[in-house]
Amino acid sequence: MLLNPIQIFELSASQGPEVGLQLFHNVKHFRILVCGGDGTVAWVLDAIEKQNYESPPPVAILPLGTGNDLSRVMRWGGGLSSVERQGGICALLNDVEHAAVTVLDRWNVAIKEKNGTEGQCTKQVKFMTNYLGIGCDAKVAYDFHTTREERPDKFCSQFVNKLIYAREGAKDMMDRSCSDLPWHVGLEVDGKNIEIPEDAEGVIVMNIASYMGGVDLWQNDNEHDDDFSLQSMHDKMLEVVCISGTWHLGKLQVGLSRAHRLAQGKVIRLHLHSSFPVQVDGEPWIQSPGCLEISHRGQMFMLRRTSEEPTGHAAAIMSEVLVNAECNGVIDAAQKRLLLHEIALRLSS
Repeated sequence: MLLNPIQIFELSASQGPEVGLQLFHNVKHFRILVCGGDGTVAWVLDAIEKQNYESPPPVAILPLGTGNDLSRVMRWGGGLSSVERQGGICALLNDVEHAAVTVLDRWNVAIKEKNGTEGQCTKQVKFMTNYLGIGCDAKVAYDFHTTREERPDKFCSQFVNKLIYAREGAKDMMDRSCSDLPWHVGLEVDGKNIEIPEDAEGVIVMNIASYMGGVDLWQNDNEHDDDFSLQSMHDKMLEVVCISGTWHLGKLQVGLSRAHRLAQGKVIRLHLHSSFPVQVDGEPWIQSPGCLEISHRGQMFMLRRTSEEPTGHAAAIMSEVLVNAECNGVIDAAQKRLLLHEIALRLSS
């Protein structure tokens, strides 16, 4: 599989994904390969949503970011080195062509800040694909982001980025600047107040089973002494866990500990009684007192690499059959979407 130069679009501050999407807008069926990190993928998904396709194109990922969490759950790997181990770019393009179509939930994060005279007013809405964190993990992400803004020349590779990220985590381990989180942050899930443990220094709301470069916080495959359901990226549900500091996060990364599972739900509200660091899909900021409300936005088609999965091969074949059926007028776009969603559910079960 070879690409024509007209199929390749460089994304920059002056040219977004819209240029390529508009050029191919009249093409009935096509697939997109995003070369970048999770932030770039989210940028492209936003642009696809705005195009109002009758049958939106599914998206594959060539991972070039630092964490590449969405790429990991879609089986495209955690970085360029993993792509090279799987046969390089040519093998990846072949896998894109034969990948299975799956479904990914996306979420709105409505940010409401307290106003002394008018109560609460919505300031803005962000989109979430992977996760939202408040507390120590967001503090590390914020310090990393600030350092990168000040000295971009230091951030020359994925490996160096991870070293700097670890250094910022070590600083927070000593400072413990978010140790008072349980007394300043309230958690509400589907209208029910959830108690945050006193030793918690961070709360993480997850849509996918990969965090900070591959950490599985919900751990579907392990036994648990609770009644929560399995995590899925297309069940219109979110999972909430807490962590007890960056030292705990470090142990999670090497498999020596577990996150504390707090809740599952469709609408998550975080009530901030003082300013706290927050991050959504790796984009950090310091949030003023107010409320963060996370609710379901919609679903997007993604491509999942299936070259090593027998069931994935079957799903990929079924995806091709559905596309041909739509092209021949046997089913319409809405019916194809419904059937693809059912295939995605069976693939993840």
